[in-house]
Amino acid sequence: MVARFVLWSLADTGVSLAVVRDELPDNDNETWFADENTERLGSFAVFADAEAAAEPLPENLRELIGKEPDLVELFDVA
Repeated sequence: MVARFVLWSLADTGVSLAVVRDELPDNDNETWFADENTERLGSFAVFADAEAAAEPLPENLRELIGKEPDLVELFDVA
């Protein structure tokens, strides 16, 4: 199993967390989190393997935010 950690800084995008929250996908294997004070958004997800974890993030989110995530990390689940 592989865990994926994703983090965006929205501070330089002009997009608010409120707008982005309405577009977050509802996946059983993914949890979204946000910090209003630092204008950051991220997700933590667990996948069966590295190939599944490497799938692209939702296109509508990348288009709305206007950039790729600032951080994408994959971890083996112990």
